[in-house]
Amino acid sequence: MSNKGLLKGLLGNYRTSGAIAFSGKALVNCMVNKVDFDKAKVIVEFGPGNGCITRELLKRMRPDAVLYTFEVNKFFCDELNIWNDKRMTVVNDVAQSAAAHLDGLQPDYIVSALPFGIFSESLCQEIMESIQQLSLPKTRFVQFSYSPVQRNRYSKVFKHIKMDFTLMNIPPAFVFSCHN
Repeated sequence: MSNKGLLKGLLGNYRTSGAIAFSGKALVNCMVNKVDFDKAKVIVEFGPGNGCITRELLKRMRPDAVLYTFEVNKFFCDELNIWNDKRMTVVNDVAQSAAAHLDGLQPDYIVSALPFGIFSESLCQEIMESIQQLSLPKTRFVQFSYSPVQRNRYSKVFKHIKMDFTLMNIPPAFVFSCHN
């Protein structure tokens, strides 16, 4: 897929992607460095978009680990499916439906690029309830945001939140690592 096609997929779906540019390498590394790949057997990703975080997750995952990506944009799902990695299941559905697709699997990590800052409050609440439903005491939630105010949203579900900042992204971003 050409960069022009990917850019069209991104800009044509701003209301669901919330992005004006794809995540840069510094942000991707900040996100995936929060994952303990020696222990992670089940990883769930919300909002993979063009797969810049997905690609790095797959690169670092164990051979016996699995990755479930949930993406509402069919264009991006088709692009991710081209990779044909047997460890990855691409689901063209909303994050709130994750439990139904996981068949009882409990994620060790939930890695998210969902744009909570542009979603309605009711949608944000539905997604956070789904994340809470999926989370066990061992589950880690990793999310990036362009605003630190999202911390309040995550603190309603998780007791422990660490916030990092990466200036080397357009725009600069905050990365939250959360657990109970």
